[in-house]
Amino acid sequence: MALFCLSRVSAQSVEPEDGYYRVNYSWDYKDVQWSFSVGVPEAIYDYYRGRTHDNDDLMHFVLSEHHRDYIREIVKSFRTGGEEWGLSDMDNLFNVVAFVQSLQYVTDEASKGVEDYVRYPIETLVDGVGDCEDVVILAASLLHEMGYSVILLSLPEHLALGIKYDPKYRGTYYKYEGEKYYYLEMTSPGWELGQVPPSIEKKCAKLIPLVDRPAVQLGRCGYWHDEYFAFADRVDFEIICEVENKGPGATQGLSIQVVVKTDAKARETFANQTFNLEDLPEAGQATFRLKLPVTRPANGVIVIRLKGQNFDTDTFVLEGLELK
Repeated sequence: MALFCLSRVSAQSVEPEDGYYRVNYSWDYKDVQWSFSVGVPEAIYDYYRGRTHDNDDLMHFVLSEHHRDYIREIVKSFRTGGEEWGLSDMDNLFNVVAFVQSLQYVTDEASKGVEDYVRYPIETLVDGVGDCEDVVILAASLLHEMGYSVILLSLPEHLALGIKYDPKYRGTYYKYEGEKYYYLEMTSPGWELGQVPPSIEKKCAKLIPLVDRPAVQLGRCGYWHDEYFAFADRVDFEIICEVENKGPGATQGLSIQVVVKTDAKARETFANQTFNLEDLPEAGQATFRLKLPVTRPANGVIVIRLKGQNFDTDTFVLEGLELK
């Protein structure tokens, strides 16, 4: 039994307005024509076009901090329309699904001229087209903002949506934290919850939960010192670290711990210092130069740990230190 009716391909228009894109959509759901309109500043669209578009961390596409005001505006229109027409909470969910499924499917090669280009929700809304990754990311962003439990399902050469639903419902599902998340195909209208395309029926999926915490990592790291200004008992090293915050959101309590020891697993240290740093905004990048005094002699490695309150620790090891 279908949980939502077929949706025709959406009508979409984009009208330039004094530094804005006025994006208008209409589609059918449950014999009603639905629509919304949202103004997207050209600066926001250009900001997302200028960001990284690889698929190594899809979560930050869904939860990006800078698009939330516009996602909330669209969510408000779904909620308001649902109240006016007396839709249930689950009908509101499937109305969003019907809208996103109605978007035109276009490959990255055809629309962008490249093999792989992951769009942020703002880009998909303005462009009006996308491939499997783009439409799933847009749907996940809207549904997550509405308070529904969703995950991303990464399969070989494909991305789909997982929706937490009635455990008694019949259909293909994946277990995550003890709950059933049913497969939902987003690339064209009419796919039902739990219905899997024959081409991927027996393929395994990687489950990607939506965790609202930044992906922060160390880039290139190095060190140097000038023996001309060195002391008899110590040398002042300059540690150089590149740090990137892919988002979503800003870092909290960003710090770098630098430890000098004989090897990465050793307990005894020649130097150990933590540097508290300014937090990085989403999509922020910075190069930090840290002064670290190291007592002579010291031979081994320099271990650099990137730490914070709201992201996972990242570690970089610099080998080959020889200080006589």
